[in-house]
Parts: sequence; structure tokens; C-alpha cells
Amino acid sequence: MRKTFERIGYYTSKSFNSLIGSDKNIQTVHFLHIGKNAGTQIGHILDQVNQSQERVRFEKHSHGVQLKSLPQDDGFFFSIRDPAARFRSGFYSRKRMGKPRIYKAWSPHESRLFDEFEHANDLAESLYDEGPRGRAALCAMLSIGHLGRGQVDWFKGSGFFFDLRPPAWIIRQENLRADMETLLRRLGLDCDFSVSTDPVTAHTNDYSQIPRLSEKAIDNLKRWHAPDYAFYRQCQDWMAAQSEPAL
Repeated sequence: MRKTFERIGYYTSKSFNSLIGSDKNIQTVHFLHIGKNAGTQIGHILDQVNQSQERVRFEKHSHGVQLKSLPQDDGFFFSIRDPAARFRSGFYSRKRMGKPRIYKAWSPHESRLFDEFEHANDLAESLYDEGPRGRAALCAMLSIGHLGRGQVDWFKGSGFFFDLRPPAWIIRQENLRADMETLLRRLGLDCDFSVSTDPVTAHTNDYSQIPRLSEKAIDNLKRWHAPDYAFYRQCQDWMAAQSEPAL
């Protein structure tokens, strides 16, 4: 039932818990799941933490849930990632059709995308080109949600959240373990957890043989995802300003 609520983007812990009952002594903290930001790995950690203590209950959401959908009185946190690295991960995740962890066949638009662009660098370099190649790149960016959708999109309608509803903490994909430890510490929890190295559990892949993004590709992505780059910097600035700074 909860998954049905989440798929349409209206799930909140209060709406679901009202159906099954809840313990008011348990603090609920929501994980706002931004796509391609180590969400599967974080979910693996949260399962361990939920099983090891009863003071805080972490709720993980689907990609369709935005901040404005979460109960106002509950805590939340989210993860961020360098926008260029997120783009690269999203491209190859769909090129693999989500395997090995999941399988989702290409849409006709995705099939056209991968016929046109073999690598993420090819697509990023073609953005803003004149002529058919540039038009194809634009269409490609709109054909995969993780490519065209920015991290900042999860906060539409909640632009002043750092002032009006600050998160419990922010997890940087590049600094996952240390930031998760800080989150738990800020919530008063002393829990051990493991970070999975299994590619299926962690939903990770080896990109060592994949072409790196060129300077032109990164410049184009900074132009396309300008709000995301600004958001990424703002998140880091907020973390540095807290009483327990980021490690």
C-alpha cells in the first residue's frame, strides 16, 4: 500500500502510519531519494540502523516524492552528488537498462538516444552544437529522467528550506561513510553499519574503461545544469556553517 502512495508522489509517513498505527515515541526521519545519488547504498545502511535501534525510524521514499510532500513536523535528509558525475552515472545506468540490480527495457526515445550516442561524453559534448547533432543531444537529455532532471527539482515549492526547514544533514555521495556517521551522531545515534561492496546491493558499476568527460563536456553540463551546480555549492556551504562541520 505504501508503494502505491509513493508511486503517485503523495506518500507521507503520517498518511501511511495512520492506516497501520504508529508509536509517537519514535522520531521519524525521511530520506528524500534524489536519483543517482547513492540512494540504494544509503537505503542498505538505513535498514541496518533501523534494525539496531528503536529511537529513530528512517523512511526511504521513491524518486517521485519531493520535500513538499513530506510531513512538516518530521525530520529529513538527502544526498547530493557532483552534477557531472551524476549525469555520467545516469547515462550508463540506462544504457545497461538498470542491470544488474534491476531491469527496465528502453523506451523508444531511449533506444534512439543510444543509437545516436555511444558514450556519455559524446552526448555532453554535443549539447549546444548547431544542426541535427545538437538537436539530437537536446532530445536525448529529455529522454532519461536522471539526465534532464536536476537535484534541485526535488525542492520545488520549498526554496527557503535551509532557513525554514533545515535538513538533519546532507550526504555527499563522494563522502558517504563520513557523512552518514555525522548524520547519525547529530540524531543522537551510536550505530555501526557496513557499506556494501556488492555491485547489486549497492547498485554500482565499474567505469574504469569508460571514456572520461572532456573539458567541453563538463562545460556544457555546467551550462545545462547551472541551477544544480549552484545548489551543490549551497549545500556544501550550509554544511560548513553548522556547529558540527562536514569532515
